Amino acid sequence: MNAFRHGLAAVSINTTTGTADDNASTDDSSANAMYQRLRQIEVERLKVLTDVHNLSASHDLDKLHTAVRRLAALERYSQRPHSKLKTYIL
Repeated sequence: MNAFRHGLAAVSINTTTGTADDNASTDDSSANAMYQRLRQIEVERLKVLTDVHNLSASHDLDKLHTAVRRLAALERYSQRPHSKLKTYIL
């Protein structure tokens, strides 16, 4: 729900069973989807990190606090696809 609210909700991946070729294709597309998900989160993370850097020089601590909380949320969002991608690689 929070990922949806922040615009980072992942699209579910349909992993239907079929022939061996279909399963290999599904695994490749799943790994690709997780890689793309990590890439999307990293792009958002860089945007927020830039905001944190810019806000650190200002005196607006409320906006800085909000940006740091968003940065922490993005880190949490990246943990799940990263670990799933790791299981596909290993």
